[in-house]
Amino acid sequence: MKELLARYKYRGDERLKTVLGQMLVHSYHLLHKDRDTPAETDSMKEFITFVPVSERRMLERGFNQAEQMAVELGQRIGVPVIPLLKRSKHTDKQSFKKRSERLDDLEHVFEVNDSIHNNLGESLATSFVIYIVDDVYTTGSTMNQCAKVLGEYISAEVFGLTWAR
Repeated sequence: MKELLARYKYRGDERLKTVLGQMLVHSYHLLHKDRDTPAETDSMKEFITFVPVSERRMLERGFNQAEQMAVELGQRIGVPVIPLLKRSKHTDKQSFKKRSERLDDLEHVFEVNDSIHNNLGESLATSFVIYIVDDVYTTGSTMNQCAKVLGEYISAEVFGLTWAR
């Protein structure tokens, strides 16, 4: 898995997004099976979003792997992908840090996109389920920060879906 991720994320083998996206479909179905969740209804809407990368990281890689994986997942399960989050500051790669450094480093890094209410609507009769996609779950600090920021702006059940742990 490390080698696949390195090929995809650091060596730009974007063909792997198809395989990784398909693997996320399995995770999505396992989550629904565990929760015994009904399909989307008029009063419950599902959306997929992804962990954003900084502009600097985007320039380095040329793509956001979490976004590509989210799009692959969304296409396969028929759930819309919406960029609900933005990264307000650049951080060094999390993989080089200790757990405590990761937790401190991600404080105030993510914000909601200005268009969050345009994308989700303002219906009080609707409940939302939002899936945040990222490539790797290590300490949970990235997912927790993203979910915390979303929770400050919208009432929703938020779940993380990652390709690897």
